[in-house]
Amino acid sequence: ARAGGRVVRHQERRRAVRADQIAALVDRRGGALLGAQERAVDGKGRFNLPARFRSGGATVEDEKYVVTIASAKTLALYPREEWDASFTATLLQGGDEQWLDQIRRLSAQSLDVVPDQQGRVTVPVEILRKVGISERVVLVGMGQYLELWDKQIYDETNPAQEAPSKEFMATFMRFRR
Repeated sequence: ARAGGRVVRHQERRRAVRADQIAALVDRRGGALLGAQERAVDGKGRFNLPARFRSGGATVEDEKYVVTIASAKTLALYPREEWDASFTATLLQGGDEQWLDQIRRLSAQSLDVVPDQQGRVTVPVEILRKVGISERVVLVGMGQYLELWDKQIYDETNPAQEAPSKEFMATFMRFRR
């Protein structure tokens, strides 16, 4: 029972840190990353990052992102500022060897990307292929980051573009500030 109590406290701490991070990000950006956009991917792994998803900067070089493999089906694209905050908070949450191994795995498959003058980001083709992205990518705003899906896989996973359940929306509304 005692170990279970530690797990619950650890989860509560993680949720509190996460809520603080999200609130800080919304304050910095002026809003969360929302919606979905489809883009073409060229043979070099480049695609245009929609203006509404871009973090901006004084110059194009100031606008930085981190891309990582999020699951067997998706990549995640984080504004660099959000990545740094999340990565640091994650480091502080754990400490055992298994936790550090997960952080190491995450770090090893993550890389910096910067939009070019046309607003395109380049993700190495071999990384895109690991999650099945080929000719079309769907970018889905997930609040503080974007999910990157292959168009066909996205359509198969979300066939009717159904609305969230009533239960989910009730929970969602409880998290208002």
